[in-house]
Amino acid sequence: MIYDVIIVWAWAAWLFAWINLPKKYKKLILEKNKNPWIKVLLSWGERANVSNMNIDIERDYFTQNKKALFSVFKKYNQWDIQSFFAENWINIIEEDRWRLILESWDSKELLNLLIKKAKDNKCEIKCNSDVKKIEPHPSPLLIGKGIEHLFKIETEDKQKYQAKNVIVSSWWKSFFQVWTTGEWYSFAKSFWLNIIEPTRALVWLSSKRDFKELSWSSLKLEIILKDKPSPQPSPLKGEGVDTKEKIIYSEYWPLLFTHFWISWPIVFNTWNALWEYLSSLKIESEQDKINYILENINIELKINPENSTKKINKFFEKELEKDETIEFGLQDWRSWKEAKATGWWIDLNELDKNFMSKKAAWLYFIWEVVDVTWKTGWFNLQWAWSSGFICGRSFGE
Repeated sequence: MIYDVIIVWAWAAWLFAWINLPKKYKKLILEKNKNPWIKVLLSWGERANVSNMNIDIERDYFTQNKKALFSVFKKYNQWDIQSFFAENWINIIEEDRWRLILESWDSKELLNLLIKKAKDNKCEIKCNSDVKKIEPHPSPLLIGKGIEHLFKIETEDKQKYQAKNVIVSSWWKSFFQVWTTGEWYSFAKSFWLNIIEPTRALVWLSSKRDFKELSWSSLKLEIILKDKPSPQPSPLKGEGVDTKEKIIYSEYWPLLFTHFWISWPIVFNTWNALWEYLSSLKIESEQDKINYILENINIELKINPENSTKKINKFFEKELEKDETIEFGLQDWRSWKEAKATGWWIDLNELDKNFMSKKAAWLYFIWEVVDVTWKTGWFNLQWAWSSGFICGRSFGE
């Protein structure tokens, strides 16, 4: 059998793509896990997270092509996903920091609706199907010259499938709980796609300073991320690059100290901003970026003693007497196993307005395999809904 569309790997984005594909199409989902809903529930949480009411693309998303995101959210945004649930008699409420969740706090209510909608759209799903090979047939060089295009897909257990279109919707390497291994890196490379070196995102950061006396202390403060010149300018800065001190990012929010680590959403967001900055400097390899961080990047914490604890004030006593600024360099960040997301990946400039590859026609990429990451606060879920909707609906154009 030749399928019109095969979606590889299951998640919220593929569910929305599935729902919005033409009903007449022959559709198949190949899912690596025995239960495709594990990943969906992991991301939504028990309370059924949905989106965020206050989305600012410049502020809340990190990518090398923010212009493309404006177009995406113009087509489908947080108001549209709320309308979708309202039309299906599911109530959405807004909580702190404009986060949108189901009024019932039951993620299974949300999942059951999407499964019902998907089944109504007639799609076959095969679990325990770990895709190991995707090949265009014939060569993309011949496509468009009167030769019908097909993709040949092979799974680990040697099952073979054919499809006219393939949609890849996956985590890349984070969330090892659902057996993500990052094999899509080699797949994307085989289709000549430009890859922005991925990194583990939404992780704790380790300072060059010992914070164990402050373990599990927290307070609201301002964090400032700086690129500071080394005594000897790093060769990674290149010729003609400004080596003056530069503020990359700042934010005011609670922060947690634990031994050498700092954590909580303010830290996750700072890390995303740092990796976006390093990519903008055209520092290509992960090792070069790591070296740059160790040599040039500093964190500043602005602490107001009046809003702090006695323990924290005593620990930073000398610095607080001067200018209320604590400064330190970074020496490490948490492992892939502890990352909540994968940062960067397939360059958005490689994809058209419907997320189809410009170099490999009829091959689509949505969700986390694309060069988009986000702040904490359910912004990831809106990206899933929006990319899945646009990709699925494009087949009816």
